[in-house]
Amino acid sequence: MNDGAYIIDEREAEILDRYEGILAQKKDPHRYDALPKDALAALCRVKDKSNDLFVRRYEAAREVIDVIARQVSIDPDTLGLSIYYPDFDGSSVIARRIEEWVSSSGDKAMLKKRVRELEQENLILRSLVRK
Repeated sequence: MNDGAYIIDEREAEILDRYEGILAQKKDPHRYDALPKDALAALCRVKDKSNDLFVRRYEAAREVIDVIARQVSIDPDTLGLSIYYPDFDGSSVIARRIEEWVSSSGDKAMLKKRVRELEQENLILRSLVRK
């Protein structure tokens, strides 16, 4: 499979349109028996291409989640698969860590501002004491 986006070609679209009714009969276990071999082969190629696309998207999403996890000090290799799905209560390890990280970043910014204010006050007081 190539690395580009999967676009269904005209022949595959024609086959899907032609046999849409047969494919929709989910209760009939023999529904594929009526299809010609070349149509079955084309449908298998379509299925393989769509599966390949799904796997590539899944792997790309995992890579992004791993990058985000490392940015908030979570090691995805030690946490296992639980990093990729929510907990039973709907929360997420990464979401909780991001909330903590953002709130602590905000706290750090406020503390730095307060330290600068105190340093300015300290300079003013020192200059008043010297006079």
